[in-house]
Parts: sequence; structure tokens; C-alpha cells
Amino acid sequence: MRTLEGYIVPVAVTLVLHAALLAVLTMNWHSTREPLVKPAPRHVKARLVAQEKSSPKSAPKPAAQTPPQRPPEPPKPEPPKPKPEPPKPKPEPPKPKPQSKPQVKPEPPKPDPRVQEQARQREQKQREVEQRQRQQRERELALALAAEDALAEGGETSTYEDAIAEAIEDNWSRPPSARRDMQVVLRIQLIPTGEVVGVSVLKSSGDDAFDRSAVNAVNKAARFPEVADAPPQVFERRLRTLQLVFRPEDLRQ
Repeated sequence: MRTLEGYIVPVAVTLVLHAALLAVLTMNWHSTREPLVKPAPRHVKARLVAQEKSSPKSAPKPAAQTPPQRPPEPPKPEPPKPKPEPPKPKPEPPKPKPQSKPQVKPEPPKPDPRVQEQARQREQKQREVEQRQRQQRERELALALAAEDALAEGGETSTYEDAIAEAIEDNWSRPPSARRDMQVVLRIQLIPTGEVVGVSVLKSSGDDAFDRSAVNAVNKAARFPEVADAPPQVFERRLRTLQLVFRPEDLRQ
């Protein structure tokens, strides 16, 4: 690019030429209107005058040069985007298993009614035999338990019966008609406290006076304290109602 100084000389030359042309035109215009008076001839010395350079017009001040702007920093490269994960393959739906055709089983032969009846009868007989055997075992067990109970209770019962017989004999008054080998079987009813609530003759001795004397002896005894100490199961089984053979041993003929 050219600077302003490079335009000064051409501009000045151009201005001088225009001024000279304008002067010539002006002189010609005056010569046509007024007669020229020829002046007296003078001796003129000519000299060459150096043409002054016209002062150039003040050139406009150069515009303030703005400092060169720093080139913008190149944009930082964006971090590389993570590569998209490849799409996971969709699981293929399980292929349907080929359904096997159900095998048609041959129908079993129909059972013979006679064979079924024979089998039913055999089973019935077997159940009856097993039931009889079970009942027999239960009876044997019950008898064994009863024997054990009787043995255990028998000792206790005999003790209570001896005490009752002794108390009756202590309250007995011998009638004149009493003889040896006479005996009467009495039925005595008691309550758990040992009190007598009933007495009767089950088997007579054949002598009414002897029988009445035995019954009166029981009523006089009225209560047997030993019975109150008996276990409930022994009392219920052996003492609530008991049979007593009354036979005094000290009777004479």
C-alpha cells in the first residue's frame, strides 16, 4: 500500500495545471470584450523563476493504529466423546420346543370280576384274623394288669377287711343260740370316711338270732377309721361295697 507522501507530488502538479488553464481562459475572455491597448514596449528581462512547490494540503492525520489484536486462541479441542457402546444384541426368544405327541397308552385289560371278588374275600379274611389277634392281645394285657392290681390291692384290702372284722367282733354280743361252725355273710356299704351307710344279710346262718347279732355288731361299730386312709381307687374297687363272712372262732358246740 502507498503512503500519503507518495500522493503529494502528483496532486500538486495537477493543481498547477488546472490553475494555468484557468488563467488562460480568463485572459481570452477579457480580450474579446475590451480592445487591447498595446503598451509601450519595455525592455524586459526575463529570468527563470523556479516554480515553488505549492504547499501541500495538510494531509489528514493518520488514524491511530489500533494495536494488532491478538489472534484468538484456537478453541481447545473438545474431549473426545466416549464411543457409544455397541447395542447389546437382543436375546433371541427361546425357540419353542417341539411338542412331542403324547403316546397313546394302550388301555389295560379289564379285570376279571371273579378275580376281584376272590382278592376282596382274601383281604377281608386277613383283616378279621388281624382284628381277632389284636383283641386277644388286648384281653391278655388287661388280665395281666388286673392281676397285678388285684395282687397289689389284695394285700391292702385284706388289711382293711381284717380291721373291719376285728371292730365288728369287738362290738358283737353272742346270742344263747349261737353254735360253732355258724357263719353269716354280710353285705356292708361304706363311704370314703369309713362310716357305715348300710348293712344286710346276703347268706343267713340259719339262726335268726345269730344273724341279728352280726348286723347289730356292724351298726355298733358304725365307722371304720382305717378305711379313710385307703387310696381312692382301692376304696372304689374293694371297700365301698364289701362282703364280710362273720364266723367267730371261739364259739363252742
